[in-house]
Amino acid sequence: MFLIWRGWGLLLPLGVFAGAFIGFLVSGSLLGPQSGFAPVIISLFATIGAYGVVALLGRTDKGKVVIDKDSGEELLLKRGDSLFFIPVRFWFYLLVIITVVALGISVFSLFAG
Repeated sequence: MFLIWRGWGLLLPLGVFAGAFIGFLVSGSLLGPQSGFAPVIISLFATIGAYGVVALLGRTDKGKVVIDKDSGEELLLKRGDSLFFIPVRFWFYLLVIITVVALGISVFSLFAG
């Protein structure tokens, strides 16, 4: 499997996997191995891990101001962290959607049978 990243975008999968691993440990100790809510807990912790990485990268990328010689205009250049050509900040929202879907499936399966 190939990972295509730019800047510090490679940190996002590490944060997601670290969060998912912690979620796996928490769900196993709190809910037991056969719980239907384990995917929700795991994806919630993975989302929290992604948020931590996004917040960290957002704080550290202050940018650099350069001046265009032709027009005299000031430009702000930022690092532009991305993973698979998608900016890192959007991956967090994708993981929130996945977590909400996992919650919906778990609640539906709880009431369906």
